[in-house]
Amino acid sequence: MTLVALAVAAPVVPARAAGLPAKATTIVSLTFDDGDATHTAAARALERRGMRGTFYVNTESVGREGKLTRRALAALARVGHEIGGHTLTHVRLDELTRDEQRTQICDDRRTLVRWGYRPATLAYPFGAVDADAKAVVRECGYDAARTVGGLRHGGCPACPAAETPRPKDRYAVRTPSSVREDTLVRQMKQQVLNTEKSGGGLLPLVFHRVCDDCGLYSVSPKVLNEFLDWLAARETRGTVVRPLRDALNARYRPLPAG
Repeated sequence: MTLVALAVAAPVVPARAAGLPAKATTIVSLTFDDGDATHTAAARALERRGMRGTFYVNTESVGREGKLTRRALAALARVGHEIGGHTLTHVRLDELTRDEQRTQICDDRRTLVRWGYRPATLAYPFGAVDADAKAVVRECGYDAARTVGGLRHGGCPACPAAETPRPKDRYAVRTPSSVREDTLVRQMKQQVLNTEKSGGGLLPLVFHRVCDDCGLYSVSPKVLNEFLDWLAARETRGTVVRPLRDALNARYRPLPAG
């Protein structure tokens, strides 16, 4: 596996205000799952363009080989990136009992809060969710949750281009399929263009590892950089980048008792 730096050292660009410009109609949320160590460089690439993303971590893997450390996670939050929950150990929630789901979701969120974060959104590992999981996510204090799929992509050309600004189901926010090693820049651009042409809306994009030759669910730094350059220029057309928390106006809710 060859890791390629996404950005040279540069001053951190302050995050844009959470409020949307009056002409903004399309909101793109760049979400990164699994707390991979390559997300530090990915975050810097966003920062260079004045963007902020959402980083979903499994708290039991933080600090392990190939994963973000506590220090790296704190650095992301300090400059305005969203830190969200992804369960303790990256399990398929739809295969667990409700009590097991509660342990995975609530204990993970408690750890994030103990570390000083205010997690408002969660991403379901593998996009796997059922009615019980959605109910538990809400019980554990999250204000919204992101799945994977449901929006237009190669395998679902008839799906809607974007999520509605106020999703019908805040605990199953839809996305296109995950970005993979064979995803082309033009395909990501087209997803944004489809959203713009459909009148706008929310387009959450799902990334995993950011490196060369490192697995199916990865994107090369070159591809990501090219896409970010193009995306940054879309702001004049009413397309902005926001963490999912801000795009949904998700509130931090206190931890449940017990």
